[in-house]
Amino acid sequence: MLTPQDIISGIKSYTEKVDDELIRRAYIFALEKHGTQVRESGEPFFSHPVEVAEILMFLKMDQNTVIAGLLHDTMEDTDATIEEIVENFGQQIANIVDGVTKLSKFEMSSIAEKQTENFKKLLLSAASDIRVLIIKLSDRLHNMRTLKFKKKKLRRMYIAKETLEIYAPLAERIGMTSIKEELQDIAFMELYPDIYKSIKSRLKHLYDVSEQIVVTITTELETLANSIDISCTISGRLKSPYSIWEKMNVRNISFEQLSDIMAFRIIVDTIPQCYQMLGIIHRNYLVVPGRFRDYISTPKNNSYQSLHTSVIGPLNKRIEVQIRTKEMHIVAEYGVAAHCDYKTNGSIKSKKSYDYQWLRNLVNILENTSNMEEFLSNSRTEMLSDTVFCITPKGTIMSLPRGASVLDFAYAIHSDIGNHAAVAKVNGKPVSLKTVIENGDQVEISVNQTQFPKPEWESCVSTIKAKTSIKKALNSLEKERIEIIGKSNFDEFFQKHEINISDQDIDLISKTLKFESLSRMFYSIGVTQITIHDVLQTYNKLKNSNIELANEDFEKPKTVNTNERIIFGIPNIPVIPVSCCTPVPGDKIIGVIRGNNGIEIHVEKCPLFKGLEKDQDVKIIDLSWSRNAFENETKYIAKVNIVAEYEPGNLSKIAEVVENRCGNIVSLRISEKFENFVQLHLEIEVSDIAQLTMIIASIRSMVFVNEVTRW
Repeated sequence: MLTPQDIISGIKSYTEKVDDELIRRAYIFALEKHGTQVRESGEPFFSHPVEVAEILMFLKMDQNTVIAGLLHDTMEDTDATIEEIVENFGQQIANIVDGVTKLSKFEMSSIAEKQTENFKKLLLSAASDIRVLIIKLSDRLHNMRTLKFKKKKLRRMYIAKETLEIYAPLAERIGMTSIKEELQDIAFMELYPDIYKSIKSRLKHLYDVSEQIVVTITTELETLANSIDISCTISGRLKSPYSIWEKMNVRNISFEQLSDIMAFRIIVDTIPQCYQMLGIIHRNYLVVPGRFRDYISTPKNNSYQSLHTSVIGPLNKRIEVQIRTKEMHIVAEYGVAAHCDYKTNGSIKSKKSYDYQWLRNLVNILENTSNMEEFLSNSRTEMLSDTVFCITPKGTIMSLPRGASVLDFAYAIHSDIGNHAAVAKVNGKPVSLKTVIENGDQVEISVNQTQFPKPEWESCVSTIKAKTSIKKALNSLEKERIEIIGKSNFDEFFQKHEINISDQDIDLISKTLKFESLSRMFYSIGVTQITIHDVLQTYNKLKNSNIELANEDFEKPKTVNTNERIIFGIPNIPVIPVSCCTPVPGDKIIGVIRGNNGIEIHVEKCPLFKGLEKDQDVKIIDLSWSRNAFENETKYIAKVNIVAEYEPGNLSKIAEVVENRCGNIVSLRISEKFENFVQLHLEIEVSDIAQLTMIIASIRSMVFVNEVTRW
């Protein structure tokens, strides 16, 4: 374990700004606070913050960051307070430590919620000081290095999965390549041990066979560099197990079919030399089409710069070549840590306005979203997105993920502009809102206040901000529509019976029924959560009257009319059972009429409808659920798909959750099993969509469950 002097000497090896006494005090403070605490490996707990500090020194972080690394667990795992840290080490270090501190002391209803809250705090803290994220990644790296000492396999798999989905993408997003690759490989080894061992074994065999090949190719590339008087450093390596596994999955190919397992890095002195090396390589070897990327002229969001190309190189081997300067290489390896300016007290150098825009975007979305599970799912895509740069009419440069549309651009400017986007121009030419933006495009958006988001817009965007804003707007429009329907039903009833009801009476009815607002009451009437009968009863009690519903107010049998909105559940309309989908009360439903045999009830998004609109023998009509569907004791079958980790006891835990939510499993079968994961098909008896939603949400919150969907 490092001593205080080791840490002092380590920091002094790359910067002169070191306060020896402050470092010694921090070391002793953390040592005393952690005291006799022991890790699961049997080592003193204090060894962990020391190892984190060592990782931070490897990244050449400033003194305050290293000290914060030593102290990062004191507020969570000891009796240390933020006031103590401020008093002993200053406000800046205290702020960093507070930003890193986990929220494990908070009472959470599930591990999934705890993960969400931790991620939320991490992003909020990192947005104000990126060093919080650097320490957190260093902390996670050491925890992954010692993951094997955790006794519970399920806990190890949870940590590994979280690392792959959140922390490795974050490391990549801030350019810390070496940390990203180590996190990925350890997590991959834990989640898929057999696949990891197989790839590792094949790589070892390949290295034994191709070691001389790497030397030969390196020598030939050096000869090319010497021929144009360029001094450079060339290194060759085999790619990491996880990166190979990713390529196999994305391309759906076997290990034997991979052709670019070898990568060579050429480090030169200047940017012109980068392009000179690229030129001579392209002149001497066959270029693989579509594999050239110029990240020097257009850097990635994390400031990464390099030239990437793939060629059929020496010995007729397909190789990937990266060409960069020494400064670019430092940024590629250390990422944002390479921007530390030790002459200004370890602060991060000022950066261009768009450099951390992705982080601010995530924070903004996080603070305005209600669906945390969807956010966590989408955030990984946002963090890993490659970037295109486009220009506003005023000349402002904006960065968006590659594949983003004009509509994404509109929402990136402001959600109001996105919601009312009507006309778009790219490079002066009118285009549709779904047009994909290319590097260097000038984009102009015209708005129209009468324009509102449409459901099909969701398939035209790729950024989280656009998706979240569109869903929020659509939900708001749907809510407003239902409120109007509810108010219309309310007004129509009282006018029909010539009941003179004042605004004060309406407000009193709403409060008596315990609604916080009139709009909420009208919404409940619109979705039949309460009925006009309920409203009338309340009115009678308040006015001490005895008005009764007229006979015509009760639902009566209706004949099927394709131009009429049918109420599902009324008598004398035969319903034909279907097996393609299982609608439950509250689902958006559509009816299909084939001849005069009756009506089929389907959920609105049932795949059966593809192509039916053109069938003249089939009539498709809108349906809605009657009040009786919600009020009677009928049970409906809902089909649910679950992908979960395969461990003894997991099935009984799922069954217990369903039972606790008053559901009943009538069928369960395993359709597929792969490694440590299993796919389950459940048929569950429920009363309505509200109960089903609660059951699905409860199952999703279980740590061993990866995915829950209806089928």
